[in-house]
Amino acid sequence: MFYTPIAASWRISIIILTVFISFFISSCSKTPDVRLTMCKDLTVLFLNAPEAIEWQEHKPIFRAYNDLEMKVSYSDKATNKTENASCFYAYIDNEDAMGAEEFNTPTVAYSTNPNKMIINGKTVRKMVLADGVNAVMLKQGGKAIAKVKEKMNEGLDAIYQNVNK
Repeated sequence: MFYTPIAASWRISIIILTVFISFFISSCSKTPDVRLTMCKDLTVLFLNAPEAIEWQEHKPIFRAYNDLEMKVSYSDKATNKTENASCFYAYIDNEDAMGAEEFNTPTVAYSTNPNKMIINGKTVRKMVLADGVNAVMLKQGGKAIAKVKEKMNEGLDAIYQNVNK
């Protein structure tokens, strides 16, 4: 097999792309807690006014082995009124899977999908919540796929530019 400068540049480009993809995937893990993101996305979905919401604060409220409450506060830009939404996540009793990760991130001991939600004092019905969770997951998945496609295209463009030199 002959090794030409073009073949060598392809190998280098593949290595660069692999490092780039690895870096991108590792940077994805530095996002807010999935329970917080889910609660915020559900709040936006159920209020149907994403541009009118300004997030104020959030806090997890732990109740030992009971549900975790992820409470988010936001203000409605139109009324300037501060309101709250709470998502409740079930405790997962799985001692084998817990350890250092639970110590560093205590919310990992809880489900990633809420089993109850209260927005401005009103409880969201279970079926409506389930449909909302499905809609949010589809939207989040679409965003993640679009982001990966964008980064892959950037990597491929870099390879093509490197090869065509």
